[in-house]
Amino acid sequence: MIPTPVTFHSQALNRRLTFYVFLPPGYEQSEKRYPVIYLLHGRFDSEISWPYRGNAYATAERMMASGELTESIIIMPSDGGFSTGTYYLDWHDGSGNFEQYFMNDLIPFIDSQYRTLTSRENRVICGLSMGGFGSLLLALRNPGQFGAAGSLSGALGMFPSSDRLDLAPDWEPDQLVRIVGPLDEEYARHHNLSFLAARALQQGPYPEIYFDCGTEDFLYQANLWLKDELTRLNYPFTYQEFSGSHTWEYWSEHLEDVLKFMNAYLSRSR
Repeated sequence: MIPTPVTFHSQALNRRLTFYVFLPPGYEQSEKRYPVIYLLHGRFDSEISWPYRGNAYATAERMMASGELTESIIIMPSDGGFSTGTYYLDWHDGSGNFEQYFMNDLIPFIDSQYRTLTSRENRVICGLSMGGFGSLLLALRNPGQFGAAGSLSGALGMFPSSDRLDLAPDWEPDQLVRIVGPLDEEYARHHNLSFLAARALQQGPYPEIYFDCGTEDFLYQANLWLKDELTRLNYPFTYQEFSGSHTWEYWSEHLEDVLKFMNAYLSRSR
């Protein structure tokens, strides 16, 4: 299947954006409705990265043909295209409403243009690096919209302590303030994955969570931090680690692992 780009307008960002869509075999010949998997890119990449660098189309075709992945629509969107990466959240300084774009513009557009199953039980989200953080963030902040979330090599340890930030090694504190505001105030706390997981557990429903990371990855410690936090909270999760670093070789190989987790969730929910 040739990767297919689609352009639409985001009201939240007031500009045109592009996403790539994988349609399951037989989509055009059927009248069925399908679950949706959102697959997010990393910080220095774009919506074209999963189709062309991560072999997402070939992996999805193979897994659907073998029965390892239920027939699904896979959406590979832009993060919003600002600066060196948006982290899929509404920036505190007003630079961009990237969560609003995703939740209020992209998802309704997908559901209006494709034969989707629109319940949370049929909508899941996963991604790599910045997109791993974005996947867990969006799912935990919008648990009524996503049933499961997954991360590959995620930038997950946003607030391990007051003096250590693992969003990305090259972000300085003053740059982080642009995104989440003062680090000891409410806006930042409401984008802390540990805080969000605790709130989701308390309020329900809460998304099922999967994440993995290479043991040579510079974000490995951030993943161990989230593992410890979720364990402390008694939040159910699946974590795996493998040999490897922060590379497309790793993500292409382990895309199958996160999709198998999503398949297990979608199969139970149908």
